[in-house]
Amino acid sequence: MRRNAFSKYLLAQAIVIALVMTIFKVIADRQTAATVAGVLFVLLPATLLAFEYRRARFQHIVWFAAVLQFWILFALPILGIRLFNWGVPFDQLSFMGVPGPTLHQWSSKSYMVMMIVTLFVSWKRPRS
Repeated sequence: MRRNAFSKYLLAQAIVIALVMTIFKVIADRQTAATVAGVLFVLLPATLLAFEYRRARFQHIVWFAAVLQFWILFALPILGIRLFNWGVPFDQLSFMGVPGPTLHQWSSKSYMVMMIVTLFVSWKRPRS
């Protein structure tokens, strides 16, 4: 029995979490590590969205919304404020009035929402 596309997407999301934890252990400079991690958090949703759009267009609109909310509201802004404010401690940064640390806390919850929706869609979809 083969897995459906969403179970593969969920695996990719889990792998990114493991990679990010490894990045912070391997790269001593926190700003550089955070930037590399941020690039992963921007590329993963973009890649998943592209694959799923090619595969099924907008068939799973709730899944698209879950991925887009993380990508647009958190991944892109966090990476952007890091890159455009290089050298400034993250706790001193903000995006649209939201402090960096708060944005980061919300992004963790947002990523979990994305993973939970992916898990749900994977579970509901027949294997293909």
